[in-house]
Amino acid sequence: MLEIPETRDRIREPLERLPASLREKVREKGIVREYNPGDLIVAPSDPGEIIRFFLSGKASVVLRDDENREMEVDTVLPGDMYGEISFLTGRPAPSNTELVADDHCMVLEVTGSDFREFLKDEPDFTVTLAKNLARKITRLDRSIFESKLKRRALQSLISSEDHIFPDYVIGDYVRRHVAKPMHELAFTEGPVLLIGETGVGKEVLAHAVFKMSHQNKEVFLLLDMARIRSERRGWEAEDRGIDGVTDEIGDQMRLFFGDPGDGPRGDQHHSAGYLELCEGGTLLVRGVEHLATQVQQKLLDAIKTGKYTKTGQTVQRHLRTRLVVTTELDATEISPDAHPLIHGLLDRSITVPPLRKRRREIPALVSHYLEKYSRDFRKPTPEPAKLTLKMLVNYSWPGNDVELSATIKRAMLVCEDTVLKPEDIYLDVKRVEGEGKLDLLRFRPVRHAVLSPLFPAVLQSAATPFFVILLFLLMLGPVDPMTNPASLFSWAVGWPALVFGSFFWARFWCSICPMGVLGKLAKKVINLDKQFPSGLKYRSDFVIAGTVLLIIWLESVTHMRQTPWNLGILLIVITALAVSVSVIFERQSWCRYLCPLGGMTGVLAQGAIVELRADNKVCAAQCKGHECYFGTEDREGCPFGQVAPTLRSNLECKLCSTCVKNCPHGAISLNLRVPGHELFQMRQVNAGTAFLVVSMVGALLSELVVKSPVVVEFSQSLELPYWALFTIAFLGLVTLFNLGLLLAATISSRLGDETIQENYSHFGVALLPLAMTSFMAFHLYYLINLGVHLPMLVAKTFNLAVFQQLIITVPPDLTYFIQKILIGFGLLWSGLVAYRLARSSHENFVSALATFIPHCLLACFLAFSLAQSLAFMGLD
Repeated sequence: MLEIPETRDRIREPLERLPASLREKVREKGIVREYNPGDLIVAPSDPGEIIRFFLSGKASVVLRDDENREMEVDTVLPGDMYGEISFLTGRPAPSNTELVADDHCMVLEVTGSDFREFLKDEPDFTVTLAKNLARKITRLDRSIFESKLKRRALQSLISSEDHIFPDYVIGDYVRRHVAKPMHELAFTEGPVLLIGETGVGKEVLAHAVFKMSHQNKEVFLLLDMARIRSERRGWEAEDRGIDGVTDEIGDQMRLFFGDPGDGPRGDQHHSAGYLELCEGGTLLVRGVEHLATQVQQKLLDAIKTGKYTKTGQTVQRHLRTRLVVTTELDATEISPDAHPLIHGLLDRSITVPPLRKRRREIPALVSHYLEKYSRDFRKPTPEPAKLTLKMLVNYSWPGNDVELSATIKRAMLVCEDTVLKPEDIYLDVKRVEGEGKLDLLRFRPVRHAVLSPLFPAVLQSAATPFFVILLFLLMLGPVDPMTNPASLFSWAVGWPALVFGSFFWARFWCSICPMGVLGKLAKKVINLDKQFPSGLKYRSDFVIAGTVLLIIWLESVTHMRQTPWNLGILLIVITALAVSVSVIFERQSWCRYLCPLGGMTGVLAQGAIVELRADNKVCAAQCKGHECYFGTEDREGCPFGQVAPTLRSNLECKLCSTCVKNCPHGAISLNLRVPGHELFQMRQVNAGTAFLVVSMVGALLSELVVKSPVVVEFSQSLELPYWALFTIAFLGLVTLFNLGLLLAATISSRLGDETIQENYSHFGVALLPLAMTSFMAFHLYYLINLGVHLPMLVAKTFNLAVFQQLIITVPPDLTYFIQKILIGFGLLWSGLVAYRLARSSHENFVSALATFIPHCLLACFLAFSLAQSLAFMGLD
């Protein structure tokens, strides 16, 4: 090798640094040969019999791996020598190494014997050769090392989730219209532009182009510019620097053309860009319109010339990467000034129409996805109902094929029948951060707490031992409920906290419920993981309604408030059932479908001021794995078996934050909302839930009525035992109120398009606010009148006078006044919900009012009866 300065490509006479006598010998003995770009100058296993001096042009030393993939390890420029290593070592060049001309090259070739004579005659040249040979080996080692780093970076990129092949398909319409141009573009090996809206299948087409091309055995990488730009905009302003635009352009340049910088010891190194990482393969750039104009222009120049310059370097490299780019811009929005790359590729483009313009292929796509996901989930393939298909065909599909695929996938998760029903399909893509909502996860302390692995485990670890102690005291503590701390706590604090908590933090009690925790612990020991019977799933609302009413009945007929033992037995039975069902069935089936306490809390939680919901636009556009349902490697999926985008009601969520932690796209929000916001948007309501709401009011009223002097005197005259009196009142009022709702629904449904059952279900749940505030008013009495005994009991037991200061007495008239205020608030709230339901069904005000009035009269009657009966509390 000759001693060449840094600007060796500018040397006019490559041999000028040789001694004059040696220069003449080289010219006299050598032969000048010419090579065109792509010609093989030195074949693999070169024996080293020829030494080559490069007079002009450039060539690349190419190394092939075990899979015959090329890797450029060195560049030979004018003034360089090639073949001297094999000559000096006596070993031929490696069998996987070759020298290929990049440009038109002129090479002076001399034989090994002549070269040996040169070394004998010119000692100084021998020393120079040794020095430069050492530099060459060092450079070659560094090049191989960088190639290994490049390969490692490439493997890391390929293993990322962005390169998972999409699980949606291209319909027949697209195949018929793009098959021919797609084949033509695939075989020309040039760049390709794919135009279409989000979710039309541009990535699928890009992969199809790649599979049909000659590079189908090489690397295929995806670069999502929309996501990269979005992440960049999320940085803090102070982290972006003063000139944010310039920084963004530089970042994009480095992304494609590499990143020069200092190594750990101050030496220069170069991180490969995507063009270098993908050499020989295909690079798919999603959202190319997000590239800066300057970056687009440089990429276009590289495509036109076939060469590019790495960032921070002056040496040109051949472009050996095929670019396939996608854009959501319409052809009318593309201009040569703003989008030079996109405009330059319009003659090599394919346009994919949105799904709403090819509705005829929706039924076939639905059938394909149903079959696919039934295999994935190992479930029978359901048949879509005619109404379901009609709904799917008529929908506008803003997310196109991706949204359709995700919608059917979610439907398969929740479908428990052989028929895919309309209620299994969720198409509402409105953002959850709507009017009157505030995402609490935007506040860092809240988000950190919810995402913490200790949440809600810390609360569970505190509640479970407390529950065990409470059971111990109920069963073995004092018989007198006023001296038994567990009994006092249960009725003075436990039940009121359950009812009031349903308003403030929805169904969160279920997340820390000791019964559910014990069931989950038992599941780790024995887990049969059987599928919960679909028949019970569909009728769980009636099952829960029946068990809730049974517990309310038992509380009174067994005098549970006066008998701690009975309360302990009830809690033990419920815990045993929770553990048994947990070890037999999948997930937390007991809590979701059977638990009476959780079911009642869930119903009341529909009127809460908080909710957990998913942003369906994010789910439809980005979600592939449904981690909210299936879970991740570190965590299980939703314990209730919910797919976050289909979550419509607090009844089906216990705010355990599992989905928040599992979701990789940040699509889950914890919203502070208008109380009972979901009640205004009820679409599908179960009749069992409406039955429970009305029956809870009847059951509550029965507890109050039996305490009235008239009823007590009547029962004494007939010598009726208390359990019989309460049972008659309980069954009578529950039946009476449901008949009243049925009558109101019959009258109301005649003025609308709803059936009697639908009207009964919707307007029955509209009474939920009244039921909630009625239970609040009822338990407010026990909170005030029994709660005062807790500090008294602590002060007496432990002789702590300080607890005497915590005793606060509230006049009975003030308590009754607050109770009536709560009832009045609940009546107005239920009236507003019922009115909005009526207005949503009728554009005509008169018709809506006529639909509303029967239910308004029923609500007024219930509120009046409750308000009057609350006066009987304390008479027992």
